[in-house]
Amino acid sequence: MSTEVIYTDGSRSEFHEGGGSSHEGYGAIERIRLLNAIACLRVYIRCNGEMQMTRNGAQKAIKHVIEPLTGRTYKRSMNGKKEALADAEYLLAAIENSAVVWEDTDG
Repeated sequence: MSTEVIYTDGSRSEFHEGGGSSHEGYGAIERIRLLNAIACLRVYIRCNGEMQMTRNGAQKAIKHVIEPLTGRTYKRSMNGKKEALADAEYLLAAIENSAVVWEDTDG
C-alpha cells in the first residue's frame, strides 16, 4: 500500500507502507522544510533554549525557512520564536489541508 499526496501547485509526495517517502516539487519540499523548522523550534522552546537540534538551529530555521514564507521578521527572543512556530504551524496546516490524498491499497 502507498499513499500519494498532491499539493495545490502540482507537486507530489509519496509515502510507502514499509517506510520511506519521496517528494518532488516546490510545495512538497517547502512542507518538508517547514516540518524540520517546526521540529527545531519545538526542541528549543521545550528546553527553554538550553538544547538545539543544531548550532543556532532555531534561529536559522526562522531566518531561512519561516521568514521568507511569511514575509515577517521575528525577534530573537523566546516570544519571537514562539510567534515563528505558530506561523509555521499555520502554514503547514494550510499546505496539508489543501492537498489531495490518494491511497493505493493494491500495492
